[in-house]
Amino acid sequence: MEQAYLRRRYLISFEARRVPHIFTDVLVIGAGVAGLRSAIAAAGYGEVIVTSKTRLAESNSVYAQGGAAAVLDERDSVEAHVADTLAAGGDLCDEPVVRDIVTEAPRHIRQLSDWGARFDLQDGQLALTREGGHGARRIVHAHGDATGRELVDTLIRKARTEPNVKLFDECIILDLL
Repeated sequence: MEQAYLRRRYLISFEARRVPHIFTDVLVIGAGVAGLRSAIAAAGYGEVIVTSKTRLAESNSVYAQGGAAAVLDERDSVEAHVADTLAAGGDLCDEPVVRDIVTEAPRHIRQLSDWGARFDLQDGQLALTREGGHGARRIVHAHGDATGRELVDTLIRKARTEPNVKLFDECIILDLL
């Protein structure tokens, strides 16, 4: 005998005619750094909705205390960064993916700065630190250990300037039709 929960099509009962419909080209569930950055990129191709189950500024990304790694010092190189990442990754890294990310990282740090991210500075330049498995100074922070919060705040501000992005906070997604 089939269980009742197996026959049910949706998580909650509802009549489609009575529920407001919201249509979008792209739905991003989650308003952390990855979700917000994806929404900003997708806004060039159509309408985007970003949902957050809590307030927008309360994603897990907000609590990320580490910095962001990028080759920003002339004494450093993409090759050295790739080598450090592969060594620290213990054979779990896909080298072409690592190379792509490391190559693009400086551009993204500059872009975030252009969008208003306030990274820590030293003598008017980005303050670079050496951490973890990195053999060179290539880590940027914001407000010490509040890099995650600064990135999220910057991306929320940028997303709000995009006419094709709508942000929904305290929104739970139950069913997609």
